Amino acid sequence: MLVIGEKINATRKAIASALENRDADHIVKTAKEQDAAGATYIDINGGNPREGAEEANMVWLMDLVQAGSELPIAVDTANPDVMRKGLSMAKKKPILNSISLESERLENMLDIVKEFDCMVVALLMSDDGTPCSMEDRVQRAEQLIARITDTGKKLDEIIVDPCFLPVSADAASGRHVIDAIAQIRSKWPEVHIGGGLSNVSFGLPKRKNVNLAALAQCIYAGMDAAITDPCVDGVMATIYAAEAVAGRDEFCMNYVTAMR
Repeated sequence: MLVIGEKINATRKAIASALENRDADHIVKTAKEQDAAGATYIDINGGNPREGAEEANMVWLMDLVQAGSELPIAVDTANPDVMRKGLSMAKKKPILNSISLESERLENMLDIVKEFDCMVVALLMSDDGTPCSMEDRVQRAEQLIARITDTGKKLDEIIVDPCFLPVSADAASGRHVIDAIAQIRSKWPEVHIGGGLSNVSFGLPKRKNVNLAALAQCIYAGMDAAITDPCVDGVMATIYAAEAVAGRDEFCMNYVTAMR
């Protein structure tokens, strides 16, 4: 399971404050906590609307996080210049987070995908917005996978993000995602599947309960990657347990080792 630690993101108040004040200790502590909790990648997003600020944040964060943790980085930005800068600083094979079928984003990122030795999050957004059905997700996956593999990427370098949407707004949206994961896994066994799963619980009380339920069901359907907070109680335990139940843990050794 690819666990992409999501906590170093400028949309979080504590991280925004640390970026503004150049609080290196807080950033390194956050990276190390995710590393110790079981993350396999650290996501970095230094978004800032001020001209030049996001790139400066990315440079600062890349230096700090890689000094404090040996985990590879997921470079998280929609700005192609910032993406190129972040990927160029990576000491280990990084993840480009993300590319989509949205025309401007697709064209801006394809050259970067081709230029760097990296994995790629393929977000199933398009100019028509978010996908609404299982069929729509599978169709978009086919289109985006084709564009990415045309750059020379292998299937196992792609992480398809099926677009997790709030079940509070549409009760069927969770089912559509789970069914799409199963279909994508069947059609492209080598690709990775996963994304920002916590969106499913938006607008609901005690969101963790919903997130963990979605995590277990999506793993059973074929999800093998998640952009999540591994420090949240129950997340890593659910991953190990769900993989064991889904038959992806021989003799349940990963589960047993983790519980010990």
